[in-house]
Amino acid sequence: MQRLDKYLTNNTSLTRSEAVKAIKLGRVMVNYRIIKNNDYKLDENLSKVFLDGSFVKYNKFIYLMMNKPSGIVSATGDKKEKTVVDILPKEYSKKDVFPCGRLDKDTVGLLILTNDGVNAHRLLAPKNNISKTYEFICAEPMSDDDITTIETGVKLKDGYITKHCIIERESKKSGKITIFEGKYHEIKRIFGAIGNKITFLKRISFGEIHLDNSLNYGEFRELNDVEKEYFTGNNVDNKQ
Repeated sequence: MQRLDKYLTNNTSLTRSEAVKAIKLGRVMVNYRIIKNNDYKLDENLSKVFLDGSFVKYNKFIYLMMNKPSGIVSATGDKKEKTVVDILPKEYSKKDVFPCGRLDKDTVGLLILTNDGVNAHRLLAPKNNISKTYEFICAEPMSDDDITTIETGVKLKDGYITKHCIIERESKKSGKITIFEGKYHEIKRIFGAIGNKITFLKRISFGEIHLDNSLNYGEFRELNDVEKEYFTGNNVDNKQ
């Protein structure tokens, strides 16, 4: 059970005070009956709520795809930097969404934001080997030996040997790389280990979820039904 004013606050752009005012003015109906009591208790899974005649859908979990811009931190809060949550409208940010995995501040592209901690944790678990594909540009030309070395695994400065990955070269200094783990700054460290440097990095897929090319940097949309089904585990058999 949930208070009516809280339901409106969580599922619309209204603030708590705006929700209370709307209820007092008779703008809200529950199960087709006007309710003017803001602490009215309703069953969020069964009740039908209307604001100014428009149905207010209950969303327990939020699933968003963002085309992350450069210069934004993948976090829920930062004292100095603007975060991906900061650029969301308040109706999403107040539902405690967080980034599923992280992209570096200067890395752009596909980022999933959700408040579904269980499924986010499952998809990020190393044992599931979820693929992540990035477009990249590097500072120095890549040789065939460089690509073979990267794909078979390189030893990083801390002694860790990276897992198998896949590179599709598009030019001597650019291509796509698919990794199956998510170590801190992994791709940048991989290229650093062979004496090269990443100058541009953009994530274009996370498992079976692909970046919507219609999204400009900083724009987002809710996952569609197929993407949501994959994220929530109903279609999570990893085909990689």
